[in-house]
Amino acid sequence: MLNNKNTFIEFLVASGALRFGDFTTKSGRQSPYFVNTGEFKTGASISTLASFYASTFVKHFAGQADNLFGPAYKGIPLCAATALKLAESHQIDLSFTYNRKEVKDHGEGGLLVGDTYKSPKNVVIIEDVITAGTSIHESMEFLSKIKGVNVLGLIVSVDRKEKLESGLSAIQTVQEKYNIKAYSIIDIDDIIQFLKDDSNRQKINVSESILDKIYQYREKWGLQNVSH
Repeated sequence: MLNNKNTFIEFLVASGALRFGDFTTKSGRQSPYFVNTGEFKTGASISTLASFYASTFVKHFAGQADNLFGPAYKGIPLCAATALKLAESHQIDLSFTYNRKEVKDHGEGGLLVGDTYKSPKNVVIIEDVITAGTSIHESMEFLSKIKGVNVLGLIVSVDRKEKLESGLSAIQTVQEKYNIKAYSIIDIDDIIQFLKDDSNRQKINVSESILDKIYQYREKWGLQNVSH
């Protein structure tokens, strides 16, 4: 069930994390859909979300990584909840780490909370959505300065698969620049396939016209054209 992409899309919509309409993204683009994992604000919803992240981790990184890193701020609950779900449901007990935005000058101090990498670790970054990849680049620059940290890869909830100035997507850029593996639970193509089904659109109460808007957006900003 947790590997079912349609189930995940329905879950995102029901939680208010995936919405359709007219939105301005962080990059300034006018988008017909918007993803905000900040809408996961109950124990049940973050638990379900973490189950999808954990399943994706098991599929791609089980037996390879021993630490999860969650970039401040949205990555923090995602990272902690995924570590919890991996231990409870998959018997994989990993350490987890997150960073502060500012150095703490009292108590234990520093920028890291949780596992502070006193010993070498193979790390997977847990993030929410990737569009331009700005926060991923910040995380990679930060982690690259810590001795013993080996970043294996990245997991995000949704890959918008939008091309950057280079012509590559953010995930492609990250993989190429840092030589890591990057995976998403779903991407925009999965959302489009979901919306093509009349019964699916009825479930989430959106009209067929949203597909035309997404096609137009993908034509302009998408990594590749999507067949209608």
